[in-house]
Amino acid sequence: MINKKNICFLILILLVVLLLFYLLKDDKVITNDKVITNDKLVYIENFLDEKDFHKILKLDTDKNTFLKESFRYIKPLKKDSYVYDIFYSQKIINQLKPLLSEKIKNSDFPIEHRIYPIDSEGMKQHRDTLLYDKPQYEAIFTIRNKSSSYTKWIDDDGKLHKKWTKPNSMLIVKALGYQHSVTPPKTGEREILKMIYTQSDNPNDNYYREMNRFNNIV
Repeated sequence: MINKKNICFLILILLVVLLLFYLLKDDKVITNDKVITNDKLVYIENFLDEKDFHKILKLDTDKNTFLKESFRYIKPLKKDSYVYDIFYSQKIINQLKPLLSEKIKNSDFPIEHRIYPIDSEGMKQHRDTLLYDKPQYEAIFTIRNKSSSYTKWIDDDGKLHKKWTKPNSMLIVKALGYQHSVTPPKTGEREILKMIYTQSDNPNDNYYREMNRFNNIV
C-alpha cells in the first residue's frame, strides 16, 4: 500500500525530471567524451596521442607571422609541415572512416592555423560551403582554448546544442549540414587548426575561389 510519504517522494522525483527537461530542452550541452549525432557532426576528445599532440603544441604562435583578419589571425601551413603528416596519416584516416564516410581522404586544401583573440566577434551561424561535387568534412582541431567560446549547432530536429571544445579535441562538420556558429571568446584566446577531409577529387568553383584567397595570403 502506498503511503503519503511515498507519494510525496514520487511527486518530488517527477518535479525534478520536469525541471531538468525544461532546462535542457532548448540548449542541450554535450558533455561525454565522444558524441556522434550522425556523419553531419562528430566530436572527439583526446584525439591525438601524447607524442603527436606535443608536436602540435610547438607550432609557432607569433602573431606577426599570421595574417590579421577582422576577427582572427590566420596562417596556411606549408605542405611540407609535419602537421600534414600527423592529420593526414593513414592512422588518422582509418580512425575517422567509421565515423564519417568509408571513402574519406585528405584534401589538398591548405591546413590553416588560426588564433581567435579576446576581442574576436566569433563566427555567425552558417553552413559550410560545398567545395567539391560531394560534401567535404571540415575539421577543427583545438590546440589551446582559454576562452569561454562555445561552438553551437542546430540538429535535424531543430534542437540547439553547444560545446566548449577541449584542447586536443576534434570537431568535424559536414558541408551543407548543420547550421553552426562560434560565440566570442570573451575571456581568453582560442587556437585551432582547420583542415578538410574529402570524399571527392572533383572541386567546384567555390574551391578555386578559396584557393585563390589562400594564394594571396601566402
